[in-house]
Amino acid sequence: MPPPTPPPPKWLTLLSHPKVSQAVGVLVRTRAPRPVIHAAIQAFCKAYRVDVTEADRALDDYATFQDFFTRRLKPGSREISLDSGVLPSPSDGKLSAFGPLGRGALIQAKGVEYTLDALLGGSDDADPYRGGTYAVVYLAPYNYHRVHSPWDGDIVRWRYIPGALYPVNAIGIKHVHGLFARNERIVAHCDTELGPAAMVMVGATCVGHMRVCFTQRATNEGQPGTGLLEVQPRYPQQRGDEFGVFEMGSTVVLVFARPDLEPTAALPFQARWGAPLLRVRPT
Repeated sequence: MPPPTPPPPKWLTLLSHPKVSQAVGVLVRTRAPRPVIHAAIQAFCKAYRVDVTEADRALDDYATFQDFFTRRLKPGSREISLDSGVLPSPSDGKLSAFGPLGRGALIQAKGVEYTLDALLGGSDDADPYRGGTYAVVYLAPYNYHRVHSPWDGDIVRWRYIPGALYPVNAIGIKHVHGLFARNERIVAHCDTELGPAAMVMVGATCVGHMRVCFTQRATNEGQPGTGLLEVQPRYPQQRGDEFGVFEMGSTVVLVFARPDLEPTAALPFQARWGAPLLRVRPT
């Protein structure tokens, strides 16, 4: 038998409590004097080397730090790949993992796996994707933090799964077994031009809320999970339509029934929203 999985360090478990992130969420939504907010945004941009040239407003026009963090981009900042054999990235971030779902397992790190059933919230939820593929996009603090549909299709079912809020950076990946299946998340199942697919927004430390386009519910508000719900009527989306927003940084996991997808470059690589991320493998 394999050795038992060590628990995360106590300090990391304390940091993962949802109330910690709720408190941070209150702080970043606070309307302080404009010079204070502007100084905080400037310091953040300098520390993380944020590209502010794409922001839809001047830095001193944001009323709160969260307004800046959830900023939109200037119109025309990005081009969306429309090639039918290519899947554009749903967000800015690093494509950190990709692989087959032949055994219903996803790789978190070398030697560490977590199950598709756990990630999506149940065996029945996972069944359509067994034998398919998955991809993980990690959003760093400096990234644009809105998430967009990478396909044409309909959102047909969804599930909200409350959980911990461990960091999803290298520290969390190293110390928390099954990280993405333990953190809070929203799962949306879609009928798409590429077949059945799921988009999973995974919460993380300091994520005050995650919001999505098809429900008014926000995450990390102390509400219970939803179970698997039908979206009535179906919620149609085209490539590039806004899907959701992280109020601080985190991760998107894409799950596909198709087994014939592959990354457009060697992993890991930095992706930009709208640019090619995956493609149908040539036959």
